[in-house]
Amino acid sequence: MFTIKDLSTALYALSKAKGYALTVILTLGLTLGSLVAMFNLNYQILAAPLPYADEEQLVVGSTAWLDKDGTVMYARMLPVSIFRQYYQQPSEQLSDQALYSFSYIGMTLRDLPHSPQVQIAYTTPGYMRMYQMPLLHGRAFSAEEDLGSQQPVAVLSEKIWREHYNADPELVGRSVHIGNQQFKVVGIAGAEFIEPGLTGPARNNDIWLPWDFSIGSSFGPGDISGAHLYLAKLKDASQRQVFEQELRPQVASQYQDDIAALPSQAGRSLVFNADPLRLVLEGDSRSRTLWMLAGSLLLLLIAAANITNLLLSRAARQQRSMSIQAALGAQRHHLLGQVLAELSWLMSSALLLAFIVAEGAYHLLQLYAGAMLPRLAELGFDWPILTFAVAVSLLLALGFAALISRQINYRALQQNLQSSGKGSGVQISSRTRQVLIGAQVMLAAMLLICSAQVLLQSLQQLRQQVGFSSVDRYQITIDNITATPDESLPPEQRRALYRQQKDELMQVRDILQQHPAVQAVSVSNYPPISFDGYYGSASFIPSPDSPNQQLFSRAVFTDQFYLPLFDIKLLQGRNFTAQEVAAQAQVIIINQVLAQQLKPDGNVLGEMLYSTDGSLTFEIIGVSANHHLPDVWSAEETGRSYLTRNIGTTANLQLQLKPGMQIDKTAINQAMAQVSPHYRAANMHSIEDNVNRVLLSNYLAAAVTTSLVVLSFLLAAIGIYGVLSYSVQLRRFELGVRMAIGARPVTILQQLLGENLKPVLAGLVLAAILLAALWLGLQQTTLIVELSAGGFALPLLLIVLLTVLTSLLSVWGIIRKPAIYALQGR
Repeated sequence: MFTIKDLSTALYALSKAKGYALTVILTLGLTLGSLVAMFNLNYQILAAPLPYADEEQLVVGSTAWLDKDGTVMYARMLPVSIFRQYYQQPSEQLSDQALYSFSYIGMTLRDLPHSPQVQIAYTTPGYMRMYQMPLLHGRAFSAEEDLGSQQPVAVLSEKIWREHYNADPELVGRSVHIGNQQFKVVGIAGAEFIEPGLTGPARNNDIWLPWDFSIGSSFGPGDISGAHLYLAKLKDASQRQVFEQELRPQVASQYQDDIAALPSQAGRSLVFNADPLRLVLEGDSRSRTLWMLAGSLLLLLIAAANITNLLLSRAARQQRSMSIQAALGAQRHHLLGQVLAELSWLMSSALLLAFIVAEGAYHLLQLYAGAMLPRLAELGFDWPILTFAVAVSLLLALGFAALISRQINYRALQQNLQSSGKGSGVQISSRTRQVLIGAQVMLAAMLLICSAQVLLQSLQQLRQQVGFSSVDRYQITIDNITATPDESLPPEQRRALYRQQKDELMQVRDILQQHPAVQAVSVSNYPPISFDGYYGSASFIPSPDSPNQQLFSRAVFTDQFYLPLFDIKLLQGRNFTAQEVAAQAQVIIINQVLAQQLKPDGNVLGEMLYSTDGSLTFEIIGVSANHHLPDVWSAEETGRSYLTRNIGTTANLQLQLKPGMQIDKTAINQAMAQVSPHYRAANMHSIEDNVNRVLLSNYLAAAVTTSLVVLSFLLAAIGIYGVLSYSVQLRRFELGVRMAIGARPVTILQQLLGENLKPVLAGLVLAAILLAALWLGLQQTTLIVELSAGGFALPLLLIVLLTVLTSLLSVWGIIRKPAIYALQGR
């Protein structure tokens, strides 16, 4: 090993080679830091223990909703009435259970003058037991507040308690006003509660209410919901599949009984799944994070090849000092001790820089990927991460030391002082140099090609027009406490009550239209892209004689102002008229996708669409342009329909402001108060932000892959230049002789370029073989890979161009001067 004196000597030597030391530290620190960050990200998502006791026993129950042909329409839905009954008599396999639901839109605290928006979760007492909710004040839900008790109690998060109630401990026992009801506060959840992201990493709930008060708690037979889940804790984790198989036939049979009287649902089915909690929280993040880890690993390997070259070059330059030490009696282990001492300083500094880089990466991930990747708040430096970072650093240090030791020929060092020949002593062999170049080119080519494929696809999506205008447009979600029409009322009465709500909101629309900051207002259920990604839906059939030929669409129930407000182009036909909206005429506007499903040429004006039961007939009066905004629900544009029907409980206002103007919730609430006290503006969501949120994955992919492309290209440039420059320096005398006897600089450059391209081309061929094998492997998976010819050609051209430039730079200092300079070693 090495001594304290070796360390001090090595530090002094490195202080005399600041450029070399800084290059090694920066190169290794940046790449090792990215690897540590990506390893930590994957560890947290895939392997780190969840913050819940007996996590392996926790499962999330839901059902896959299958269409008549067996395709999965929705992966996670719940037949609410079935599980409401099942909850009363749970399986013998369970030790605990809970029903869970969440509000689609934010609600408001109506007991506060500024009516802040809050996110609501509805659940039964088992939720707070299974996930060990800590209570700062008060208590959790009790058995007396379980299913069917109808007890209006609430547990608030510490965040809401501090922000809106000034951390008043006397709030427990008092009531808060949510919706059209008062709820008694029985507890304040501690800030340390890590809520399971059952509905995605972007949502954090503020208040928990009993499940009885959820919108779907009274759903009848045949109704299924995507806002409900069945949570359970198994007595034995190994019995998960037994539990799943126990419920599957019961749920499937009961569902068929429930839909027997619903012709439009005939042939559809449900398949119950009890997924491990970790699988639900992980979502589809595994593929993304593993690719990021692979990219950072390749980047580190490229950096390691560069550093190897730098270390070997430095060892070669130190041959004279080593020769003197060997002549004075220094043994082989003394020389290796000096090498290890230098490596220790370099690796320690690089490791500290890596921790700083990783910490910065954590903050960037939390800031920009919080809505996409789970458990980002838990990223940090714990023992597994520290152990990984130190282990990788040690492996690299040992690998570098082993390579350098192979280059130290102790016998040659002892004889070196006796020789004055050019190029004698310790040198990096020609084969080693070529292997270094080939390895760097192979790794760089693989990383550049993979990154370029992702980058080009992301840029293509970002450049594409989404199909509607979003600047200065806002989605106003509404907290509506109007009583939901009783299901026992005749359909006509229920429709009349919903119609009254729509008429009231249209009055609010007309009042807001007079505001000096407002350009246009529309009443609808959803904008083209909602803040939470949800949308309305409606299915149609082309003929009453074809009830099985159903056409799905994302449905917007709206007025005549919606399409102009968002600049949605009509390719055929016309917009709704005010009279059609007022009379709720049975007319419909559809997009190109739906039109082409009806007729391949899309000429469908005047054609009819029918409700799935054949009772309603809609005349197609317009065809709108498609949108180009893939989201989590669909990678391609789906059918869309626009109708003048009632909006129901999902009413929104769509607002277009005049350029440079602003409006707040107070002005909107004042307009609503003029019509009805039942409405409050829950929140204002920028449509532009909604679009950017959907495109965030493309922005992130573009940013990450651009960084990878730039870093890998720079690392490859540094590495290849270093090897070529060292090779040219070894041949300096030879090149001087050739120039002295008449060789032209162009001839020398051409010969060097030919020599240098051989290992480069070998590296490119090997990279192509490995990429082809990877592509063939991906064909056997469900992962869809789109390839771009430009994504292959551009990296290859860049690497060839890089070789030409580095070859020129490495020899330029020799061939631009007279031959005498090279012969004299100047």
